[in-house]
Amino acid sequence: MKTINTIIFTLICFISFGQSFTGKVLDKQKEPISFANIVAKKTIDDSIITGVISDENGKFLIKLKDKNCYLEISFVGFKTKKIETIKTNIGEIVLEEEGQQLQEVVVTARKKLIQQKVDRLVFNVENTVAATGGTAIDALKATPSVNVDSDKLAIVGKGNVRLMVNDRIIQLSGNELNAYLNTIASDDIKSIEVITTPPSKYDAEGDSGLINVVLKKSKENSWNNQFRASYTQATYSLFNFGNTFNYNKNKLSLIASLNGTKGHTAQFNQFDIIYPSASTATNLDMKNREGMVSGRLGVDYSLTDNATVGVLYSGSFEDKEIKDTGKTLINDGNGTFTVNEGEAKTNNKNHSINVHYIQKLDTVGRKVSVDFDYFNFSNSNVRDFSSEQFITSPSFFEAQNSTNQNIENYSAKIDVQHPFKWANISYGLKTTFTKTDSDVAFYNTTTGVPVFDATQSNEFMYSENINALYADISKPLGKKWQTKIGVRFENTRTKGISKTNNQTDINSYNKLFPSIFLGYTPSRNNMYHLSYSKRIKRPSFERLNPFRFYINSISYQEGNPFLRPQLSDNLELKHIYKGKLISKAFISYVDDGYFNIIRAEDGNQQRIVVTFDNFYTAYNYGLTETFLYNPTKWWNTTTQATFSRMDTSYKEGFNLDAELLSGWNFQFYNRNTFHLNEEKTIQAEATFIYASPQKLMYFSTSEMVNLDLGLKFSLLDNKLNCAVAVNDIFRRRATSVNTKTNGIDQTYYNYFDTRSFKISLNYNFGNKKIKVKEHNSGNEEEQNRAKN
Repeated sequence: MKTINTIIFTLICFISFGQSFTGKVLDKQKEPISFANIVAKKTIDDSIITGVISDENGKFLIKLKDKNCYLEISFVGFKTKKIETIKTNIGEIVLEEEGQQLQEVVVTARKKLIQQKVDRLVFNVENTVAATGGTAIDALKATPSVNVDSDKLAIVGKGNVRLMVNDRIIQLSGNELNAYLNTIASDDIKSIEVITTPPSKYDAEGDSGLINVVLKKSKENSWNNQFRASYTQATYSLFNFGNTFNYNKNKLSLIASLNGTKGHTAQFNQFDIIYPSASTATNLDMKNREGMVSGRLGVDYSLTDNATVGVLYSGSFEDKEIKDTGKTLINDGNGTFTVNEGEAKTNNKNHSINVHYIQKLDTVGRKVSVDFDYFNFSNSNVRDFSSEQFITSPSFFEAQNSTNQNIENYSAKIDVQHPFKWANISYGLKTTFTKTDSDVAFYNTTTGVPVFDATQSNEFMYSENINALYADISKPLGKKWQTKIGVRFENTRTKGISKTNNQTDINSYNKLFPSIFLGYTPSRNNMYHLSYSKRIKRPSFERLNPFRFYINSISYQEGNPFLRPQLSDNLELKHIYKGKLISKAFISYVDDGYFNIIRAEDGNQQRIVVTFDNFYTAYNYGLTETFLYNPTKWWNTTTQATFSRMDTSYKEGFNLDAELLSGWNFQFYNRNTFHLNEEKTIQAEATFIYASPQKLMYFSTSEMVNLDLGLKFSLLDNKLNCAVAVNDIFRRRATSVNTKTNGIDQTYYNYFDTRSFKISLNYNFGNKKIKVKEHNSGNEEEQNRAKN
């Protein structure tokens, strides 16, 4: 910290004297416009005096010695605005989009569905059918550039990403992350931001970037309430309901939200494995009873005009039951088959508390924010399963497997924004401590009397401490260039203890994560961005646990306490033409990459063993084209196409006895919005997604086709919204995955019952004349890795 202060003090000495003028550039929806051109010209002959570019928050500071001048503010896709009377604090400068015409009676402001900002793609989900009556999962599935799988989020053509809510990372992954996303109502979401090369301000976690879910805020001096309910029919029915209340009056801001889910969902699985001795075909059908209640309660209070303190609590309670029945046919010439049955009962509890303080130091933009967080996640799971074989070698096996997991996380962080006349500087630090305790107990119940099996039971404790320090600087270089350079330092210390295996593993490492951004705007119609960032992907707690979790009597999954984090270097070049055509080329290099290893074993016992290891390096590269086009006043369309390829190599001394595959992959996204009446109160949507067959590492994936249709009605002065939607009409969103290891061919197919019909309602009411500040916790990166 002393070094940073010395650098700042030294640089201040070079600042020349003169009068400074500040302002903020916005669009008509009050969204900041980054990298807008602010040019000062002489009044007498219109010659250029100087110029600057607005920062990522739309703010700028320009220094002038000549008072006989005016300002011109311009940006790609917007009309140039001229300001002749210049004040020290210019305030907000609103730019109008090119091609817009003011109507004589009423002007209805509506955000673009897709916006491309300097470092992120923004999907304004709040006015779409996908945002009505669903959850955050539904909204993410409709977001361009995002792939939503059963247990992960990924950017199209790249890899997995971390999820943020209001700029704070969620510390959950896998099924727990999905459960958390289902606690957020899509009606509460304002936009979803896809950030492929995050700056140093953000945690380095997430090898391919970040996805930020931005929640809605209420208007200043107002209160409002929204009630919502939806009914979804797939194989089974599912109900969602919720209520959100916002209040902002004088110094007090309040938000209270409650959501619930009740009903059933389904999953259908098929596994075909060809062993040399005999092939097997397994069908496994699952019926899940869903029951969950979640909520948030937040209060912010303005101590002064420049100081705010607040607290936010969020929590959820989930009671879930999974019943599965399956049959395995063994092609041994005798018609041998096995019948598998299972029943699991799961209870999840999630509590998080955030206390925050924000202090504005001046009117130029200097600000300090402090966060203290506590997070607790507990999971209890009891699964009874049985397997009975008929015809050849009849046998019966029955067991109970119970797991208990408790994760606690404490964190504190300080962020400082420190703008100067010559550049904007931000810096901060963060410390987190995470402790997880998990135990698994295995009982053989074949005889009817539970017999504890110590060889298949385990207690595992894991602790992790991460200390981070970051700093970045952004500065315009003339009128057409903008740069931002940052670095993040992280020190990580971990300790894992397996009581059953009598094994202790301690690890410590330091890493630097630089980030560089360079922007160039040669004209009003063209913008170029070049960015680089280094990222890290740490293993989830489950994958570090050396315990064997049995899928059936002989097949199991086993964690690896020696699993190391993987590192990635990401480079992107982007061109934006007239704000409508966005071309992006990307390449990344993954070092010490880890993934699941599937080993199929033949012999007296045919089984599948799943483990994890750091076994590969990879180059991932491709091209994405995004086209934003409005053919008519009532028709908006977004089209995106991505070509990508991943070339993988084994690390030296490592071979899985599986051929590594590579090939060009293609994904196409097209979304159309139709306003069916002049008042734009009836809206139709059609979203089509296609993914070609893919080859990644030693897996081949079949093609994916998805078509969603929706219709939305806004009634009672837009207070009542009704939407109907049909998703995955062709029932082809699910894909099959094929792999061949140890000479054994395997095909896996998982269908999550995505073809469905949904009807939803939400009703808004309140006093528009009387802003709730959303604040999420600062320890959410640690939550993102807590996995069942």
